[in-house]
Amino acid sequence: MRTFLSVALFLAPFLISAQQVAKSLTAQNGTFIGFYEYKPTDYATQTSTRYPVIIFMHGIGERGNGTSELSRVLANAIPRYINAGHPMRFTWNGKTETFLVLSPQLSASYGDWPAFYAEEMVKYAKANLNIDTNRIIVTGLSLGGGGVWQYASINANNPKNLAAIAPVCGTCSMVSACNIANASLPTWAFHATNDGTVGVGCTTGGISNILNCNPAVKPLMTIYPDGGHAIWDRAFDTVYTWQNPNIYEWFLGQNKSKPVNILPVARAGTDLTISTSTAIANLSGITSTDADGNIVRYIWKQIAGPGSATIVSPVSTNGLTVINNLTNTGTYTFELTVADDRTAIAKDNVNIVVTTSPTNNIPPVVVAGTDQTTISSTVTLDGENTYDPDGVVVSYLWNKISGPATTTISNPASVMPVISNLVNGIYLFTLTAQDNLGAISTDTVTIVSTAAALPLKFVYTGIRTSTSGNQLTWITSQEFNNDYFEIEQSTNGIAFKAIGRVNSLGDAAAGHEYNFTHNASTNTVSYYRIHQVDKNGSNSYSKILVADIQKETTKISAGTKSGKR
Repeated sequence: MRTFLSVALFLAPFLISAQQVAKSLTAQNGTFIGFYEYKPTDYATQTSTRYPVIIFMHGIGERGNGTSELSRVLANAIPRYINAGHPMRFTWNGKTETFLVLSPQLSASYGDWPAFYAEEMVKYAKANLNIDTNRIIVTGLSLGGGGVWQYASINANNPKNLAAIAPVCGTCSMVSACNIANASLPTWAFHATNDGTVGVGCTTGGISNILNCNPAVKPLMTIYPDGGHAIWDRAFDTVYTWQNPNIYEWFLGQNKSKPVNILPVARAGTDLTISTSTAIANLSGITSTDADGNIVRYIWKQIAGPGSATIVSPVSTNGLTVINNLTNTGTYTFELTVADDRTAIAKDNVNIVVTTSPTNNIPPVVVAGTDQTTISSTVTLDGENTYDPDGVVVSYLWNKISGPATTTISNPASVMPVISNLVNGIYLFTLTAQDNLGAISTDTVTIVSTAAALPLKFVYTGIRTSTSGNQLTWITSQEFNNDYFEIEQSTNGIAFKAIGRVNSLGDAAAGHEYNFTHNASTNTVSYYRIHQVDKNGSNSYSKILVADIQKETTKISAGTKSGKR
């Protein structure tokens, strides 16, 4: 114990700054387990945060007694990155989070990782740390990769504790692949073809066995063509040198409380043929889809063909990129990888054939945007994903081809115009684009507006009475979707009946003026109101107007000014 304390004191200043501290526990079977615990520096103040947790299992060379030999765990991969100062902080789908990391040390008395090590780490994390219990990940390398296989497959219950597993060049320690498959446990396994220490078959065979159990969640497998056994810095790459998304982003996308994720569909577009005189092409993955979410990242990579090409935007959120320097003849193959909001990925390829012969101009590909349903009276159209495969788009023009007549387009020649004055109805807008060689293409987008029509407003209502009749006048400030006005009369101000109708003069933001004359009896007082009716059946009423013809007649005979307004 004195030796362990002296080592701990020696490492204390460094461990405090790195927040990776030595811990220990006694397993239920009496086995002592020493481990490192990593928490971010602000962990104590973020009491409401529930962190995702990684349980990392090392290789055979890092075994030890859990005390004075615990520092061996820091030799490789995640513990080494943390020890060097990496904060284990990553961002996916707009959310930045920090992993808590538990790195147990396997006793040298064991030749592989018994499942109870991971079991104890899971129990410890749930009992002592602010974790999201739906996002517990187990990963490891070499012997530890085998430990991942063993823990997740040894029974039907263990994989239900986990959000994901990632065995890296793991040993052949899988017990029952169907336990992983039946739990719908996301799996990403890594290996190298030329691994001379642990044969690649341990990984390819394990993945094959999972697939044979017909899993709802298909496992991922990355097999490097080289690298030998020590490929853990590739698999656990914290940036994008070896894979994009990286493994930590993939971890963040996993959550066992969510339903099984439907894989996205990647579509890299149709093959192109261009001339060396053009030497440029535009690719788009915008037609890729995700049935139960959305695609948040598009990654382009050249996988075959001459080496002269350059990809202007290899990573984007819209799938558009320019390929430059297509100056050498041949067939260039580009791979598109799409990742959805839960980091499920899909791939597709497209070929660009480059020739010295003249080629026909390829028309632009017009994308008028996604059909929308809106409750607002304004909406923005989006043609930004329009592109020209072998040139540039030089002009855009939007037109409304159907729908209520109230709308205005802010700038029909812009890529993203604003449509105003929408009312209830279905609108169709077309976008026409022209490329630099005069080719024209169009696309149509549907906008369904459920916005209630702007209410009609009476800014003036009045009545002029005379012996020739009662003239009603009313002025509206705005009219959208208005159908007609029904004039109603009453002799007592309570029971009204319709006496006439005036049709709307049409939609107008400025409104209209209307008149109606009623030849009423000279012996009665008349009450009037204006009943306004929309095309969709909605209606409203004006205030009640009063006309007393006898009173007005008396005024006229007495020489007073007649009428009121």
